[in-house]
Amino acid sequence: MKKWSKKEDKLLKEAVASQSNLKGVCRALGISKYLVEKRMNELSLDFPKDEIKITQFKQEDRTYRKRYEDAVTQITELEKKLKAQVGLDKVSIKPYKIKPVKPSGTNEATAVALLSDWHYEEVVKAQSVNFLNTFNEGIAEHRVKQVFTTIIKYLNLHKKETHINTLVLALMGDFISGGIHDELKEGNTLLPIEAVWKIQNHIASGIDYILENSDVKLLIPCSPGNHGRTTPKQRIATDHGNSLEWLMYLNLNQHYEKNDRVEFVINEGYHTYVDIYDYTLRFHHGQALRYQGGVGGIYIPVNKAINQWNKSKKADLDCFGHFHQMKNGGTFISNGSLIGWNSFAIRIKADFEKPKQAFFLVDKKYFVNCVRPIILNGH
Repeated sequence: MKKWSKKEDKLLKEAVASQSNLKGVCRALGISKYLVEKRMNELSLDFPKDEIKITQFKQEDRTYRKRYEDAVTQITELEKKLKAQVGLDKVSIKPYKIKPVKPSGTNEATAVALLSDWHYEEVVKAQSVNFLNTFNEGIAEHRVKQVFTTIIKYLNLHKKETHINTLVLALMGDFISGGIHDELKEGNTLLPIEAVWKIQNHIASGIDYILENSDVKLLIPCSPGNHGRTTPKQRIATDHGNSLEWLMYLNLNQHYEKNDRVEFVINEGYHTYVDIYDYTLRFHHGQALRYQGGVGGIYIPVNKAINQWNKSKKADLDCFGHFHQMKNGGTFISNGSLIGWNSFAIRIKADFEKPKQAFFLVDKKYFVNCVRPIILNGH
């Protein structure tokens, strides 16, 4: 058995102090692992501890312990929620059978379709409106047919829920563009009288289509627009007498005067009033309204005008066109246009709108209901 001298013990202590493991001590002294380890035990020698590493280990231990505790807390909360959910699943749910409700048989409404701003003979070239619209006589004819076929579609749809005996077919002007501006004289494909002649045939064909495909009666209030006039400037008291559209309305009235299902309302004033149940509707083209492209759109000038008009003869709803914008303002419904987006709309800074006309119901109990557009996007 090896005996260690004091010098060898000193070297062993120095090696243990300078090395981090047994292998390093053996290599430094050139002595076997067995002898080194045995002597270290006899002298109670141990390698120095790395305090920095111990501190790091302690910190990591605290970090992992904190994560463990947080995980246990989350698991506990999830278990509580799961138990609560399982408890809800055990609640007795007893659904009942809902039976479809048939119309009571007493509900009644009057349908209203607003027709205006067709500008039949005007041309809109795609490049003049950033390719947002195109319009010519062929497209106009197609859209006119869409108007009347869609009216019948809407009538049939709503008649499944309520009784509809009457359709108010409001003719509110600007069916032609006329020659009131030089650019219209240059670009229109028809002269004003030619255009009116075609329009009255289109309207008569549409009226016949409605009569043939429904059982409703037609009440037709008429308002001339500002484009159908024969004078350079708009007249006030004699506006009707200088309007080709007013003449067209008289022709149509004469054509249907023996038909019991058709009634025209034509007067010489700007407004045309129609009573539906206990409500009064006021129809006009809209040229008396002044809109200069304000931030609030047409709402502010329209409501100001309505308040003034109501001081003389109150109406529950105003219906008009002129601005080529379909809006439901509560106190009014403005109509869109058949022509769609054009230079006029850009000039007055109107909201962009695709071609459409307005359709809605006047319910006997609930007044205005189911306001919806007649979309005219097809060419």
